[in-house]
Amino acid sequence: MSEAFSGLNNDVTIISPKRVQKEISHKTDIFNFYDIEILFEHKLINFVDPYLYRHLMPKIIYRFFSFIVNLFWGLKSASVGKKLNGDFYIFRDNTPFSFLFSVFYSKKCVIEFHDIPPLASRFIFKLGLIFSKKTICFAVTTKLSEDLLKKFGKIKNLNQIYTLHDGVDLKKFTKKKSTENRVPAVTYCGSLSKSKGMDLLIDTAKLINNVEFVIIGGLKTELDHYKKIASKNGVNNIKFVGQVSYSKVPELLNNSDILLLPSTADEIKSKEYTSAMKLFEYLSVGKPIIASNISSNTEILKNEENCLLFEPDNPENLADRIKFLIGNKDLKEKLSNNSSNLALKYSWEERSKKIINKVKN
Repeated sequence: MSEAFSGLNNDVTIISPKRVQKEISHKTDIFNFYDIEILFEHKLINFVDPYLYRHLMPKIIYRFFSFIVNLFWGLKSASVGKKLNGDFYIFRDNTPFSFLFSVFYSKKCVIEFHDIPPLASRFIFKLGLIFSKKTICFAVTTKLSEDLLKKFGKIKNLNQIYTLHDGVDLKKFTKKKSTENRVPAVTYCGSLSKSKGMDLLIDTAKLINNVEFVIIGGLKTELDHYKKIASKNGVNNIKFVGQVSYSKVPELLNNSDILLLPSTADEIKSKEYTSAMKLFEYLSVGKPIIASNISSNTEILKNEENCLLFEPDNPENLADRIKFLIGNKDLKEKLSNNSSNLALKYSWEERSKKIINKVKN
């Protein structure tokens, strides 16, 4: 989104702590990893990373240590932000102190919520909102907007939390004709966990022999875990690609026949609060989508118009939907065309314009 803001002729600066990085997805050179063309400034600040010390102290002491580190990071980041003298400042739901101290500097602020913050963070955000008359709040799903208002209670300066879904880079995630796969390829792209539907996917793969399941993403520990589960269950039609650079993802999606969003209904964040970037990337490449029937998906998707929905956490139903779609060429073409058209509404550029318009008004 920073690239989109910059592309709209805004001067953009990201402020983040410099940390020890191991995984490819955490590399600090964000411009190369995300294949960013329109540059902006990225200020990396040397700072303590509490995560490195998590194994050296009891959990309760680690939490207190993290709290203190976050407090001082809030002071530091707000101080750096003040010197930049920006027109407005955007914060995520995991930076309550950065927001609070920026409020005391009388800065115009935007908070973007992707989840309900923990109680302590919620208190700090609420304190900042009480003192701020220049803050606009967004949440990535309608249900999250509603629940946040209930959690925060009555605050004079907070009358509404606007819904603003995630987006996609339409220039990078373009629809391209792929070669015919000898065996249909059904692809999932994203982090690997039970809440994302990985256990379900393995159970489903066991039911369909003539399909190759392709899984893109995952940390090494996650990959090792799910490879063991697949092997233990005798599932050999899953290809674990692992993490790849962001620039390679569109090609991998385009080489697929069907794209999966198998998130569980058992966790409230997955079911009601998640606006998955992969959903919009799937739409943009124009491949048929099969998604679990949960509200975080159905806020965007409509069954048999731009996707096929299946009963969440039901491998038999998912397997049936995959087999049905593979054998229905006309429906695949319909879903593909409608997906590409729907993606136009959810570009990062359009999202950035909405934020700017709210700030100006």
